[in-house]
Order: sequence, then structure tokens, then C-alpha cells
Amino acid sequence: MKKEWYRVFLLMIMTFAGALLIGCNQIHAAAWQPYSPKIMGYAKKQRILKYNGSNWGNYEEIYEKRYFKDTKSTKYKYNHQSRVMVIRYLNKSKSPEVNTKYNYRKLVFHGNKRHPVIQYYYRLGSRKFQFLYTIKYWMFKPIKY
Repeated sequence: MKKEWYRVFLLMIMTFAGALLIGCNQIHAAAWQPYSPKIMGYAKKQRILKYNGSNWGNYEEIYEKRYFKDTKSTKYKYNHQSRVMVIRYLNKSKSPEVNTKYNYRKLVFHGNKRHPVIQYYYRLGSRKFQFLYTIKYWMFKPIKY
């Protein structure tokens, strides 16, 4: 009888410890981390597979320079299960069309880590995410995402 209780107690402790370990991993994934473009690695070459013609000119000429500059306040969140990275940029513009604190870029990773295919989306203010382009990269070293 005593051995049975001991086994049940040990099983409960192991279950609780496993739940804590999984919970800590999820908390780390949900926290905003400081972002640097160097974390993405360096590509030997790249090819644009698909792009949205209506957003292409606006983003490259206007939005990227004005709303998506890398600073110390730029942070990112990465979800390993869905392979989605969300990058948060501080919005310094006070224009009425973009009257929020942050602007976001979303990167969706496909393929393997040596030749990733990344879909780029962006969100200005309180609008929905808009598709920008899909690029395939050939990396020097495999990325961790």
C-alpha cells in the first residue's frame, strides 16, 4: 500500500514538473525580445517568388522609410509551432491615418532552415495585415527560425 502511494505521488510530481516546463517555454515564446536584423542571418542570393503589385510601391518608397525603421525599441515575438515572427516598430508619426503606438511586420517561414521561403506582411495603425511579397533565400548558414 505504501509503495502504491509513493508511485502515485511520484507520478503527480513528474506531471506537475512537466507542466511547469511547458508553461515556461510558452511564456518565453510570448515575451517580446530585442530585434536586430543580424538575427536573420545572411543570404547568398534571394529570389522574389510573389508580390502584391498594389502594395509594392507604397511600402518600398513611403512606408518602409517612415514607419519601419530599426531602433532600440524594435522588438520581435516568434512562435515555433506556426513559424511566425511578428516584429513591432515604435510609431513616431502623429498622422491621423496611423494613430497607434506600434506598427507591425509579420514574417511567415516555410521550407527548411537552409533555404527558407518567407512571406512578408505589414500592418500600419489599426488596419489589417496586408501581404507584401514572398522571397526564397539561399543562406550561408542555416537560420534558427
